[in-house]
Amino acid sequence: MISEVKKRAGKKRMHDRIFFACLVTLPLVHFFIFYICVNFNSVLLAFKSYNSDSGYSWVGLQNFKNLFSDFGKFTLYKKALKNSMLVFLVGTTVSTVLALLFSYYIYKKASRGKNVFKVLLFMPSIISSIAMATMFKQFADSAIPKLVQTVFHKEVQGLLQNPDTTMGAVIFYNVWIGFGVNILLYLGAMNNISESVVEAAKLDGVTFVSEFFKITLPLVFGTVQTLLVVAIGGIFINQASLVSFFGTTSEEEFFTIGYWLYKETVKNTLNNSNAGLPQLSAFGLLLTFVTVPVVYLFNFITKKFGPSVG
Repeated sequence: MISEVKKRAGKKRMHDRIFFACLVTLPLVHFFIFYICVNFNSVLLAFKSYNSDSGYSWVGLQNFKNLFSDFGKFTLYKKALKNSMLVFLVGTTVSTVLALLFSYYIYKKASRGKNVFKVLLFMPSIISSIAMATMFKQFADSAIPKLVQTVFHKEVQGLLQNPDTTMGAVIFYNVWIGFGVNILLYLGAMNNISESVVEAAKLDGVTFVSEFFKITLPLVFGTVQTLLVVAIGGIFINQASLVSFFGTTSEEEFFTIGYWLYKETVKNTLNNSNAGLPQLSAFGLLLTFVTVPVVYLFNFITKKFGPSVG
């Protein structure tokens, strides 16, 4: 009898291991094909240099040394880094706070018309990004100046044309374009909160505001954390829709790291020049070395000190 029980337990453990292996295999294969294989040559390229006569040659860490020395000399790197951080900090903070508040309001208050409200907010994400950027550019650079001229009899530049308002308009657009997606994700997480938890909180006399901070936010914090981790991982590859607005003609004052990498890659491709690719590969690899520990540190801190139900 005992041996039969052990045998069944062993079979169950084996089935559990097979099931776990099947679950893990797919993301591992995905990672191997779409990251390791795709980026293998790019990683090697970071340690090489290109000469039109001899082709590629191994130079070790020279490209990385050049990057550190260039960072102190070229202000473009500093501007691009500053703009990338600005887009991330302002955009992510505003987007997260507003999306959480709007989602909570819909979750608690809106009974009629909430589906229409969600569709309207999600529409910018459905329409082509180029089409949305074109419409926003026409609105910011044509409609608003005409409106100001009609109402206040004053001529002004467009929001994207005026250097004083360009970065603000770009950040506003990026927050707006991702707003609907964030609301759908947060609202989906809130709708999965057990009714028994909400009813128990009401019996304890919890207020509308207290329920948000003590019940709702802690229970959906996993979703918030995931979206923030994704945002942190994309700090240095986010070109902030500058390509959609300006193509490759944006002023250097508004460059982000992602936009600069894109523009330099396009320039080397169009000129059929491979000379700048090793330096770009080294820069991308360096950004990876910086981003990965930051993501893991943020993940650890938020799990340890994030809000809890209480």
